Amino acid sequence: MNSYFCIVNMPGVPAREIRVLNAGDDSAAREALRPVITEWIGFDTILLYQGERFIEVVSNPHLGFPQNALPLPGAQVLWDEAA
Repeated sequence: MNSYFCIVNMPGVPAREIRVLNAGDDSAAREALRPVITEWIGFDTILLYQGERFIEVVSNPHLGFPQNALPLPGAQVLWDEAA
């Protein structure tokens, strides 16, 4: 049996919260996701899975679209070495 779980991504934060949801089907998993959405104020995205099966992604409508890409760790080193 594969459990339903979600991964909470915060803007600019490399750590993620993983939460197992008490659900028996996709509809119940989406409903169980609602309290998680209200708990994580300022989240970037929340991804919903059952085992390895992706179900959906919820994005935060209050954030809008990013203006600039987030810097990747070590990106400056690669550019310095290439120059």
